[in-house]
Amino acid sequence: MYLNAILFPPLGTTTVQSHAKNKIEFVAVLETSKGNRYDETGWIVQLWYQKSEGTWQSADFSPTDSLKSPILSTATAPNTTQRHYSLHLPHQNTNPIQFTLRLKPLLEEHAPWIWSKEQNGLRDGRVIFLDPSLGLPTFESLFHGSDSNLEAMSVTSQVPEVDLFDVTAPAPPIANGSSTIALGIPIGLELYYALVKLSSPWMGPRQGSSHFSIDLDGLLIGYLRSDGRHVVVLGVSGINHCTTYIRSEGGKILLKTRNDDANSQHHRVIIATGWKYQETANAAFYRARELIRSLTPLSSSINGPAPVPSWYETWYDGLAYCTWNGLGRELSEERILSALQDLADNGIYVTTLIIDDNWQSLCDGNRWDRFEANSNFPRGLGHTTSEIRRRFQNIRHIAVWHSLLGYWDGIAPSGWIYTNYKCINVKWLNGKDICVVDASDVSRMYNDFYSFLSKNGIDSIKCDGQYGIDDFDDATIRRSLAPAYQEAFKINSLKYFSQRVIYCMAHIPYILFRTLLPHDASRVLFRNSDDFFPDVPSSHVWHVFANSMNNIYSSNLNCFPDWDMFQSALPTYAGFHAAARCISGGPIYITDTPGQHDTSLIKQIGAYSPEGYTVALRPSCIALPTDPFVAYNSNRLLKVGNFSGGRGGSSLLAIFNISETRSSELLLMDDFPGISSEHNYVIRAHTSGEVTVVKPGTASLMPIILPQYGWELFTAVPVVEITHSKSAGHFTFGVLGIISVMSGISALIHQSINTETPQVAVTITLKALGTLGFYISDLASKDITKFLVTIAGNVVPFHTVRKSSQNNTVLEIDLEAAWNELNLSTGWSNEIPIGFHMQ
Repeated sequence: MYLNAILFPPLGTTTVQSHAKNKIEFVAVLETSKGNRYDETGWIVQLWYQKSEGTWQSADFSPTDSLKSPILSTATAPNTTQRHYSLHLPHQNTNPIQFTLRLKPLLEEHAPWIWSKEQNGLRDGRVIFLDPSLGLPTFESLFHGSDSNLEAMSVTSQVPEVDLFDVTAPAPPIANGSSTIALGIPIGLELYYALVKLSSPWMGPRQGSSHFSIDLDGLLIGYLRSDGRHVVVLGVSGINHCTTYIRSEGGKILLKTRNDDANSQHHRVIIATGWKYQETANAAFYRARELIRSLTPLSSSINGPAPVPSWYETWYDGLAYCTWNGLGRELSEERILSALQDLADNGIYVTTLIIDDNWQSLCDGNRWDRFEANSNFPRGLGHTTSEIRRRFQNIRHIAVWHSLLGYWDGIAPSGWIYTNYKCINVKWLNGKDICVVDASDVSRMYNDFYSFLSKNGIDSIKCDGQYGIDDFDDATIRRSLAPAYQEAFKINSLKYFSQRVIYCMAHIPYILFRTLLPHDASRVLFRNSDDFFPDVPSSHVWHVFANSMNNIYSSNLNCFPDWDMFQSALPTYAGFHAAARCISGGPIYITDTPGQHDTSLIKQIGAYSPEGYTVALRPSCIALPTDPFVAYNSNRLLKVGNFSGGRGGSSLLAIFNISETRSSELLLMDDFPGISSEHNYVIRAHTSGEVTVVKPGTASLMPIILPQYGWELFTAVPVVEITHSKSAGHFTFGVLGIISVMSGISALIHQSINTETPQVAVTITLKALGTLGFYISDLASKDITKFLVTIAGNVVPFHTVRKSSQNNTVLEIDLEAAWNELNLSTGWSNEIPIGFHMQ
């Protein structure tokens, strides 16, 4: 018999609550196979709990039907039934409580208990309580066992209710080494997360509880205390040639600093403490930005062609195609043109082409020879780009790949670049020889290279291998080349490409702090994790998990995190990747092999523009995990939130099963970012089309049950109550956006509703075409022949308007079909006006 129990507050984590009610409200959902012998008799469901250090005891749940209204059908597995239970547990103090769930059939009192922990592998849950009586925190109240050489100074925070400390200690210069000092043992640690250096180019997440321990150099850590406070420790780098990481030893937090200066400098971290994890992290980054801003800024003297204006889209708002996995290493003009023709033949109209590695001219092994493309582009790079733009007018931007040092192993000693620019031979990667352009000439080289690319039809760049400037063996070389290369790249990319660039393999502290932390130029794209590996099954779920957690850091940089390309026809994981890209807030690329496309999925990640290309409907913000303490393969669901619009906008929440078994949780309205208590919301599940109306502030809980590799993307849209005195009656209404696209609410630019006319009149403006959805609570009883829908002032054909087959409260309008049938075209604006009238 199938049996699954879900509990809130959840098992496997710590939940923070206010103590105002003097009780804890528990809810349990029991899912069982249909037709089992206990369907009629029911179950005994008990909470097994311990208050503080007291004895363990039990409390019985009672059946309830309070969850029935907001349940989404996607939460129920086929051939199963659900029972719901509640428990109000008195709790008169702020001591924590530890608990698990147990159950057994009602009529088998001597049967052994079935323990939830044994069924789903989740450890006990804990509830802790906010303790505002502790007063303002001090450094000494956060850590014990700190080194006496540390100096902690309280500084003003830009974020309300977050306290900040600058912490420093002497860091001597150590030739090609580092020094460490103890920050101390975190007091009251419940849960922690860390973003650590997985390798020279990349960072990634770690999670744990109780005892702080990380296995690699940390860039950022955050933890939850037993009093409900969050604490963030941010290593500060890029000041006086110092790089500070975070390490651990015996539960202590250590600071590890590499001092590349000739003189003694400082370990330096920023400590923030507040009541919400992301606000606490944001405050630390704001302080770091103040410190970096006080340093001498990078040169800002930029001359070159003015950027070409566009209406609203930026270069990363369109769907892009990257050649890397799709075409591989055998890159040529012929194969690129053939791949683009294949996309067009399948109705896939990308706006950006990224010509990845293997176009450059090389010699002496893996080393760069000259600017011009290799012999696989027989008539030169300029001919290739001209031919692309002639044949495929949907292509607006063409980018090429290169490494920051030229190529993976630098400059070829027998090549054209070596002859025309000053080059030096240095040691890197522990004794390996590499030839690179000298710091004194790298700006001239970048100017000439980017001028060549610009003249040959390239208008954007993917600059890879940027970690290389941190891997030179000698401190004096790092001190010289790192700033020279970063300034040359940044200034010349601004000059020639309006900084349409992708920073790749750039997770090194110098770049993070000195280049990307300041908000002194256009936002760039920033590769947020290691690569997409289509042929490595174990990599796919980790890829989405790592990118979600890395966004805690990269959301504070002057960038849009780039979650890398993926393949639409990838077995098992394509939808998982697609949903992740749609929620991310960053660009969306595909790298399909010619002839291998899932066009249905591609239509769910982008909408068709009347101008003949695909628009990626990016939400307004950078996505963030709702809970940074969720660990990989922990039998807990990863929830990633985003928001679209301004005040009164809509919330998006993607949920991913990142474990190797079926996983389930109870979803809260509070999990949706940006929700306002002023509105009711209709929540729509993308995969099923199921909708439900929920009011924030109520005890609404929604069971979410996902199979292995399962995912769902929810949109919460504010709804209004409409009372029309003439004919439309009283009903609830909401604009769901382009529901054929996962993030389709982000197509909505403007909406207004007028009930003072003979008919209810709704006016909206959209970014792109697709299937538009309206939520109408009494749609089942309305006659849609009395509806009037217009697009750009033209009445749409009636057959493009229908009641949804997925839900009888959703009206669907196929705008793309209407646009094409009416043979409409855009004028000066790329916005699409829609009118909707009900009587």
